[in-house]
Amino acid sequence: MAFQEEQVIARIRRSWWSMTFSLFALFLAAAILSYVSNRVVEEWLIYAAYSVAGLLAVFFWLVPTIKHLNFYVELTTSRLIVRDGIFGQKTTELSLGDITSIELLRGRTVSLGRREGERLVLERMPKAKRLVAELRAAANLSS
Repeated sequence: MAFQEEQVIARIRRSWWSMTFSLFALFLAAAILSYVSNRVVEEWLIYAAYSVAGLLAVFFWLVPTIKHLNFYVELTTSRLIVRDGIFGQKTTELSLGDITSIELLRGRTVSLGRREGERLVLERMPKAKRLVAELRAAANLSS
């Protein structure tokens, strides 16, 4: 009995445009630090500004950046793997044989129908049309 080696066809991440709010929050934190370190003399105000800038940077830039970097969709020759979560804790593996339908929805959203279970929805995917074409070719589905 010979086993075929599983090969990666594509590994897709969300577009970096989804990080614009996070990058703006980082810019705002840097602007606060820059302004306070050059203009303010009162010590309590400096500590308050550093605290606000630190909270902005951690909660509105660092956490979303970690979430963004840990999300990916991996298409192999035999399955589809979706990894999500703050540290990639949520992994969904779907055999290509279990896919019954593939739909391209509005807003770069891809919906996958499964034989058993609920639909798997991938939102804000870059090059969604190309992803749907690759999935249909790999799963041997017609449009």
